[in-house]
Amino acid sequence: MKKITLLSFAAALFFLTSCETTREISIADNGSGTILTTMDMSSMMGIAKMSGKTEELGKQTALDTTISFATLLDSIPDLGPQDKELLKKGTMGMVMNMENEQFLAKISFPFSNVSEITKLQSLTGKMMQEAMKKQMEGKGPGEMGGEGDLPSGAFDDYFKSTFTAGLIEMKLNKEKYATIGEDKNMQGMKEAMGQGLPMVNKWIIHLPKPAKKVEGAYAKLSEDKKTVTIENDMNEFFDDATKLEFRVEY
Repeated sequence: MKKITLLSFAAALFFLTSCETTREISIADNGSGTILTTMDMSSMMGIAKMSGKTEELGKQTALDTTISFATLLDSIPDLGPQDKELLKKGTMGMVMNMENEQFLAKISFPFSNVSEITKLQSLTGKMMQEAMKKQMEGKGPGEMGGEGDLPSGAFDDYFKSTFTAGLIEMKLNKEKYATIGEDKNMQGMKEAMGQGLPMVNKWIIHLPKPAKKVEGAYAKLSEDKKTVTIENDMNEFFDDATKLEFRVEY
């Protein structure tokens, strides 16, 4: 029986199982801003303890660190100069503690134009994989590493995102969604949620001026019309994914 490792355990949590994800986007008047993605995977630490993995994971899961993505860029294949320039100011903070049943990751990126957000989102998963690998280097035999590729695939892959000056939109890619039954990772997520594991997705969008129009089954607009909040249970993704669509004009 193969011994579980922190890398494979963390990757499985991030890509395949329970997670509450909050993306907070703040946009300034000139179109620049920040995107902060917070992933709370703490519920899975309790499940790991109940499954008897604490002895194997133990000291490997005591972690509190901040990683600069600038230190990882050269080790990631297929990153062009523009991607590196875009990512080099990003950081990721990780807190992992088995005893306290805590597992949090916060990824922060600045952007100079809202049009950069879509690209940043597509690269975030790849960067987190590399950050986890980097953190585990030098732990010694049996304490880090994994075999084969880490899991890939996410809900965002099934949506077409638009971020421009005056418009933010998430639209279901119906052609890709028609093939969801062939995606083993997504079917794994469906099975996990069917067993009662939570998968919550939340957007908080701070606009530089009041919204003109907001559409979406779960979209809520603040009283001053400058903050849009969209929160949903990702079970909807498999029941009626169009309910996760939203559109904000400002």
